[in-house]
Amino acid sequence: MNPVAPVTSTRIQLGSSIPVTIKIVLGVILAAAAWGAMFVLRKDGFWTRAAVAAAAIGTYAIAVEPTTIGHLFDRRDWTGDLGVGLVSGAVLYGVFWVGEQALVIVAPKLAVEVGQLYDVRGQTKRWFMPLVLAVAAPGEELFFRGLLQHQAGVAIALAVYGAVHLWERKLILVLAALIGGVWWGALLAWTGGLIAPVVSHLLWCMAIIVWRPARPTAWAERAGRHLRAAIGR
Repeated sequence: MNPVAPVTSTRIQLGSSIPVTIKIVLGVILAAAAWGAMFVLRKDGFWTRAAVAAAAIGTYAIAVEPTTIGHLFDRRDWTGDLGVGLVSGAVLYGVFWVGEQALVIVAPKLAVEVGQLYDVRGQTKRWFMPLVLAVAAPGEELFFRGLLQHQAGVAIALAVYGAVHLWERKLILVLAALIGGVWWGALLAWTGGLIAPVVSHLLWCMAIIVWRPARPTAWAERAGRHLRAAIGR
């Protein structure tokens, strides 16, 4: 009589048997579709679609790379990473604020695009925006830095992050995404985890969208007018 083999339980993690290349390709397709729906569909409901899009790609990243994502949050120095994130988020806001004044002076057409992007702030209740950003910032970092950059490299992560913003057809938004992608990607490379990038991204979003939007100052507008008058434009 043959002995009966013991019954064993096998747990299979979602995505554990999927090649990394397939995970990346499917993730990029998902991000492109989600950002397309966010920007191409009518402006009504933009904020809800933004939350859904970020939640979708963030959930995807966790589903296909749970061990990697868990490792990127398994930090011994949470307080240090938190401090780095807060300081870097404030510094990045300052960079964008100065950049807005420079655009008003030397590239007014791009400054107009910034104003058009801020128009979406009026399409929802003020209290709803922080809730969306609390989903959007972590979701983007989970996917673009936690999955793409960690598995495919910074160049691919940055290229995809910039490309998905092409749906809005505004150069300034793509440039902003590239600057942010470089910034948060550098934080991931420096700290080795996602805490600092997530905190930095969230603080920057809250500051530049909700608390104190980067809008042109009176002196920047005057300087721009004087410059264009001086060069005959």
